[in-house]
Amino acid sequence: MTGLNASDSEVCYVYGVTFEDTKLPDGLPGIGGRPVELVRDGRLGAIVTGLGAEERIGRREQLLAHSQVLDAVAEVAPVVPLRFGTMVTGRSEAAAQILDAAQDHLIGLLESVRGRSQFTLHARYEEDQVLREIVADDPQIAELSRQTRDAPDDTTLNARLRLGELVAAAFERKREADVPVVLGPIAEHAVAHSIRTGANSPDRLADAAFLVDDERRGEFDRAAEGVARALAGRVRLKLVGPTAPYDFVTEI
Repeated sequence: MTGLNASDSEVCYVYGVTFEDTKLPDGLPGIGGRPVELVRDGRLGAIVTGLGAEERIGRREQLLAHSQVLDAVAEVAPVVPLRFGTMVTGRSEAAAQILDAAQDHLIGLLESVRGRSQFTLHARYEEDQVLREIVADDPQIAELSRQTRDAPDDTTLNARLRLGELVAAAFERKREADVPVVLGPIAEHAVAHSIRTGANSPDRLADAAFLVDDERRGEFDRAAEGVARALAGRVRLKLVGPTAPYDFVTEI
């Protein structure tokens, strides 16, 4: 086993797992600008950084460094990301707790994402346009909107509450109808996709992750561009990637 030039009592931050023969990008900085190296054991390698005793994990810049390391490694080799904040004491523990504990499982995960990358799509409504559609489609919403437009808040409280409820429900119906329109043509060019759940803001249509074969990136990009053109003025699309396959591996 090879790894950091540090004692086995040193705290190691663990970003993820890759194959033991992976060559990490030269000069890759980790958390706090510290070096990133591999702790190897069998066919696997833990991607680690040695931390000082004073280092505390949880800041935004550390989360950003965590993702940047994983994304950089994913450009050259399969990688299984670990949860932000994963730490062990000593290099031997990195092997024992992470690599030895789940060799077969980790190897299977790495093979499943070999030659593939994740792309994440953020789809947002042009809110004013969709609100106009909602008002035009629903006479009750149109009437409540008219009643409350210029009236004092204290005289139209019930009407405003009802209007808010109806608009929120209408947005949800729009999402149910529009998600397949946005994701369907893009998903055809991916190995797998996953729709992320979470609280809806008024303009949020969908957030989805796609696992894409590297050799099909061109057609995947063209499909996303085609959807963006078709929905221009109504929906904004933002495609992020390639990144490590955060949504398509099971954490250990």
